[in-house]
Amino acid sequence: MSRAHTKVVAKQNKYAARSRVRNTDLIVPEAFIRGIRHLGYQSNVEALAELVDNAIQAYAESIDIVFSFQDVDGERKPSQIAIIDDGHGMDPAMMRIALLWGGTHRENDRDGLGRFGYGLPCAAVSIGRRFTIYSKTKGHRLHAVKLDVDAIVSGNAISSRKIAIPPAQPAILPPFLRRAIRQAHPTGWRAGTIIVIDHLDRLDWSTASGLKRNLIRRFGVTYHKLLSATRLTIDGTAVRPIDPLFLNPDAELFDLDEDRAIALDPVSFKLHTAEGRIGEVVLRYAWIPPSFAATDKSRDAVGMNANPRFPIIKQYHGVLFSRNGRLIDVRPRTPWTIFMNNDRYIRVEVEFSAALDEAFGVTTSKQQVSVTPEMWDHLRVAGLPKAIEHLRTKVRVAKSERLAQGPVAAPIATRNTSQMKLPSATGIPNGITASQALGLLLDEIECRSSSAKPSVQAAYSSLLKGWSERLASLTLRSARSDT
Repeated sequence: MSRAHTKVVAKQNKYAARSRVRNTDLIVPEAFIRGIRHLGYQSNVEALAELVDNAIQAYAESIDIVFSFQDVDGERKPSQIAIIDDGHGMDPAMMRIALLWGGTHRENDRDGLGRFGYGLPCAAVSIGRRFTIYSKTKGHRLHAVKLDVDAIVSGNAISSRKIAIPPAQPAILPPFLRRAIRQAHPTGWRAGTIIVIDHLDRLDWSTASGLKRNLIRRFGVTYHKLLSATRLTIDGTAVRPIDPLFLNPDAELFDLDEDRAIALDPVSFKLHTAEGRIGEVVLRYAWIPPSFAATDKSRDAVGMNANPRFPIIKQYHGVLFSRNGRLIDVRPRTPWTIFMNNDRYIRVEVEFSAALDEAFGVTTSKQQVSVTPEMWDHLRVAGLPKAIEHLRTKVRVAKSERLAQGPVAAPIATRNTSQMKLPSATGIPNGITASQALGLLLDEIECRSSSAKPSVQAAYSSLLKGWSERLASLTLRSARSDT
């Protein structure tokens, strides 16, 4: 066992020994267990990410999420989900404590991904009604401990009876886990932890393939900075890093075609917290050309012409917030601007160290941030609003140049003006159609509105609403005249 592993296991033993003098009962009513299943994970992806976080913090070099099927036609939906890691593992006393909400030796730890001690039980019961922990440290036997929600909630919901957490017992892995470990660790599995979730009544996807596809893509983005040190697979398929800023040459989609993201210089600063900690913030920026997400570069990325980059720029649209290298949240709104559809071509990331969790309002489930006004001020002073406007300008110029080169999309449906040339006195290059110029003007209005004061935004909105109503009236009048 490495020195780091030995140190962590010793810390676990010390924590477990101190906890033996406490009450190891699960001192909550059954209603709490039912309610905790609805903690608020956005999907199974976020819940399973909690367990991946734990494995990474346990120094795992390999993490495998595997599915087990019971029925003959079970390929449609898994009956069990297992998360297998080769980290330092847990001793039996610590395994028992790990079942408790808040049971962790990493309480208030700011060095890794975990900190609160709620992730394992909350994540597991949000997906299934039972979960089992198998774990061992190097040189010791495998043990297991189980929590069954059905057994807990079968009593009176308002009962105040105490529910004891059972001690971990020596165990033998079931066949599907032995097969998975032989495949993932052909030279032997010496230490680590396995979480098996079954009685899966809260799966968001009706098929295993849908769950697998979403896990691969979402985890590829969430852990894109960490996958170089940890191998992660989903049902046998390796998760490849996907950089949402498209700046990492080793990540997926970087060299999909000749288009490349263009980076601005990063900005970093440090802050001292009231608790005496020092945290660092790094701001990263990039913009991508308008053709970046299109297969046919002469047309817009619409419908069948959208390439595999498009789902990434669509889903991760706004300011990305990463904590200790792990993506947590994407916010389409800041105190000074709102990200509109055209802003998909600008990429912004705020990465911060866990020492600043309070300033960024990190939740226990690590799904979102709630940035304090003071931190927004720090980001403003560091130039975030100006950088966003600079990126918008870059994209607008690139779109104008692209329009000047020729048609890039089907013209807006008009009766006689779709191919009308505009005079050079307007400042629009010759050869640009009225519909193309109109599209560019609407882009400009949308960008200006998103960064303006609320009163100006309201004026723009009123203007566009009136224009839209007039267009609808003209269209109806035109349709009647044709008939």
